[in-house]
Amino acid sequence: MLTVEHYELIRRKVIIAGKSQRDVAKELHHSRKTIAKALELRIPPGYRLNKPRPSPVIEPVRHIIDAWLEQNRHARPKQHQTGQRII
Repeated sequence: MLTVEHYELIRRKVIIAGKSQRDVAKELHHSRKTIAKALELRIPPGYRLNKPRPSPVIEPVRHIIDAWLEQNRHARPKQHQTGQRII
C-alpha cells in the first residue's frame, strides 16, 4: 500500500518535474493506474469495508435500544435513557 510520502513523490515527479505518468510508473515500479490514482487524490484513500461487520451480541436487542432512543426524542431530558442505563 502506498503511503502519503509515495503519493507526494509521484505528484512531485509528474506535476513539478514534468515527467510523464508512464515514465514515473516505470521508474517507481508502479502501474499507470496507481500513478493516475495518486495524481487524482491528494492523500491515499482509507480502508473501506465491503459489507458491514456482523454484530451477533447486539443484534437480538437492537430493536429495544432503537425504541428507547425513539422515546428519548419525545421525553423530557431527565427521563432520557442514558448509556449507563442501556447497558
